[in-house]
Amino acid sequence: MLRWLPAVLLGWLVVPLASLYAYDDYDAIHSYVSGGLHHWSSEDSSAQGLKIRFGQQLNAFVGAEMHFAIGGEDPDTETSLDRLFGLYAKFILPLDSFSPYVKLGGTSASLSTAGESSSDFEMSYGLGAEFNITDRFFVDLEYMVYLETATLELEGFTLGIGYRLP
Repeated sequence: MLRWLPAVLLGWLVVPLASLYAYDDYDAIHSYVSGGLHHWSSEDSSAQGLKIRFGQQLNAFVGAEMHFAIGGEDPDTETSLDRLFGLYAKFILPLDSFSPYVKLGGTSASLSTAGESSSDFEMSYGLGAEFNITDRFFVDLEYMVYLETATLELEGFTLGIGYRLP
């Protein structure tokens, strides 16, 4: 009797995975572009800039994304975001018209304070959600922690609109 126990346990693990595979279809594979208002903060500085994202949905649950953000200067601390570039893996839970997600990847960013520039590269993470307006258009809200180093910290919120390419 105990000889069959490992096979039964393995079967209980494999059946849910098979249903996930059956859910996955080619309609979920698409490219997209989105952009929006980016509110970033670094220590005691914060400002608004613009961020654009390009992505490829690989299946219903996994995608890859590239970010580029610029702009915004805090007049009190004279700190500005010169550039932000990142590559991320995106893990999605596709619900009906709402899809929460998490991201994990790497970011290179450069900030200037009173003419002095500092830049760094670091592992990044974040979470967000997409709200489908139509089959092609969506609105998204996300929070990202871009850099957490000894010399530079950078995080941000983005509210954007996106378009799924045909």
